[in-house]
Amino acid sequence: MKHISEIIEEILVEWAYRVHDGMPNPKNTLHIQELRESMEGLNIPNDIIYKVINNMINEEDDWWGKLSSEEQEDYIKKHPRSKKAKEAKKKEKEDDKPTDKNINQDHEITDSQLMMTKTKAKEQAAKKGSKDVGAGTPESRAGEAMVHKGLRMLQEGKSVEEIQKYFDELVNSDDHILNSKEGKKWVKASISTLNRIDKEIGIKNIKNVSWDTKVGREAIGVDPDLETSSDMFIQTNDGSVIGLSLKKSGAVFLANKGWAKESKKLLEDLKPSMSEEAFSELEKSMSIKSYNESLNKRYQTITKDMDSNSINKMVDKLLKEDDKLISKYFGSGEKREKYLEILRNPKLLEDTKNGTLSGDQKKVLAKITAIYDKDKYNHLREVDSELTTNTFKTLNKHPEAQQAMKKHIVKSMHISETLGLNKEITEGGVSGFMTLYGIEPDGAVLNEEKLVDLFGSKFGSVLAEVRNGTMTIDDLEEVVMESIDMDYETGNILFKHENNKTYPLFFMKARTRGIGSSPTMEMAQTNLMAFALKYGTFNSTKWPEDVQEKFKDAIKEIPE
Repeated sequence: MKHISEIIEEILVEWAYRVHDGMPNPKNTLHIQELRESMEGLNIPNDIIYKVINNMINEEDDWWGKLSSEEQEDYIKKHPRSKKAKEAKKKEKEDDKPTDKNINQDHEITDSQLMMTKTKAKEQAAKKGSKDVGAGTPESRAGEAMVHKGLRMLQEGKSVEEIQKYFDELVNSDDHILNSKEGKKWVKASISTLNRIDKEIGIKNIKNVSWDTKVGREAIGVDPDLETSSDMFIQTNDGSVIGLSLKKSGAVFLANKGWAKESKKLLEDLKPSMSEEAFSELEKSMSIKSYNESLNKRYQTITKDMDSNSINKMVDKLLKEDDKLISKYFGSGEKREKYLEILRNPKLLEDTKNGTLSGDQKKVLAKITAIYDKDKYNHLREVDSELTTNTFKTLNKHPEAQQAMKKHIVKSMHISETLGLNKEITEGGVSGFMTLYGIEPDGAVLNEEKLVDLFGSKFGSVLAEVRNGTMTIDDLEEVVMESIDMDYETGNILFKHENNKTYPLFFMKARTRGIGSSPTMEMAQTNLMAFALKYGTFNSTKWPEDVQEKFKDAIKEIPE
């Protein structure tokens, strides 16, 4: 004999099929009539029909509440067209929608970074654990937050002029994190970026704006664990989510951190595509150990004709110089005294000879030669170019190393993400992506149109095949790698355009911010890349004549 709940289930299914929208309503008299006819069609006894209708009218969900959560889930699976299934699906969609609470919290977090002072930044840096305030420096976060805030102000009906005035007053306020010559550049950069967003997306098409934090992602349905290059997200009126990577200018660094750390990451990325021999040689040429050994030899070379007496004479001469000059190289107060004491200590030359110089010892020798012996100072500085040259020599020697490096460059450009071909990104809730540059006056964008313009018609054709499913993203990236060449003497990364010219769009080099400090790895866009984005094409023949003249030595014809 069937249980009463099973009988009711059968009735509900039949009833759902009979009403016009599949959503029975016990308060609708026509639906009640359909219910009666449904039960009669199932040969339900009249006394049961009466009880069911009475229960439906007075306690519609009483039976549902008596089911366990497992039984409710099982019922929904078995009856996908029932009212309960549709209600569950509707609730699921509502749960996925951004909540006012999350959106408001995202805006509060973003505004706190926009209003950041230098004092608060120091306090924030000292706090341990996750801060959920976005990546980057306090300055870059404040700059990115300007774009976030600016979009919201435009949605509120504020003019671009009103927004710029608000930002100008903000960055000129006492202790604000952007109250510096470089920091204030974010104002015009953010205004330019807002202009570009309006052109590319349209302010009227924007529904929500969120930052790349856990709260911000949850607010618009982006997977909190998704790896993306986005700094913020825009949700459009049709529900699409576009990730935005925000750049203050065209001078963008793909890498700008300590050489030891960045070279290790780069080598790990290149290793799978290289032979053991090539990898071992590249690892050695990029080694910090090799760099330090070379630097120590250079210190030994420049101090061959020095003794304690000659160094003391330089110190005495230094103390007679203008105080501004001394402060420029040696600082003031305790810092200055510490450096001068190191210079006067005979141990300085002993440690130089033994190759055991400390960082501070290296710094003071570099500083004093920078003032009084430029040739010796330049000899020390050449260690940076030596590190770069050795790296590119090894790349040039091994074809598989070249290919691995090209793959790394392609990866750094986020091409698959920009084209919407990265499944992890789209499945994570981001349907589009673009890199925006705050180049005055209307910003610039690296998107699909610009990529096709850079890599040419073959790239466009293969992209169409990828979208048709007849080719893969690997095929597309191969086209990109065919367009890349490297200048092994300068460290420039060149792109071959179909107009038969090469453009140095990126460069890679080692640079020490003060001899004695650890070198950094700089991989960045060139000024030429910025101009290409500004004028909307990588075909320099379409640029203004004065700009073409400026870059005539950098742009080369491809040999026949």
